[in-house]
Amino acid sequence: MSGDDGSERPDENAAGDDSGPGSESGSGSKPESKTAEDPPATGEPTESAESYLLTYAAPFLGVLLIAVGIPLAIVGGYVVMQDTIGLCGDPDIEVRHLEDGERPAETVGDLDYDALSTAEQQALRDAIDSPLEEATVDGEGLENEDDLLEGVVIDVDGERYYVRIASLNSCLEAEPLLFPIGSVAILVGVAGVLTPPIYRKMAGFEERIQRDRGR
Repeated sequence: MSGDDGSERPDENAAGDDSGPGSESGSGSKPESKTAEDPPATGEPTESAESYLLTYAAPFLGVLLIAVGIPLAIVGGYVVMQDTIGLCGDPDIEVRHLEDGERPAETVGDLDYDALSTAEQQALRDAIDSPLEEATVDGEGLENEDDLLEGVVIDVDGERYYVRIASLNSCLEAEPLLFPIGSVAILVGVAGVLTPPIYRKMAGFEERIQRDRGR
């Protein structure tokens, strides 16, 4: 009995050692559960230099391009369309019949009818016959522009008339390429202004993808 008990006790102790603290540490240890949640994507860029460039510099340059592009596009478009829709053209003259001894002003000079160009003579006679007392000098026939701008007295068939330019109707001279250049500047400027919100969305989307891959 004692012999059997003695032989069985070491086995029990050995078995107890197997199920002791060592076995409990091996079998009872469980992996720690991940309780901390991943922080939500902020949508902000991770690179400070890149963030500053796309968040502040890009929209600022965009506003400048828009401010420059608008007047360029307006002037360029006006230059292209002014002659087509009749915004400029040949100068107009107006006449006024003078009574005997009448003079508009002491500084107004006289000009001989023969000193006028053919186009100016024709415009003068058309203005005399017109109820509006105005006519257009056709083509490049305005040779006495300086005198007519000041106003002169001209004797036509024994009648005296005060003649002066009513409107030069001169066309604006500028490069037609200003219109496409201004339009491109406006489009690029709008893209620059819209860069920050688009970049934030793209940065947030990229952070979500990287976070999903790390899980």
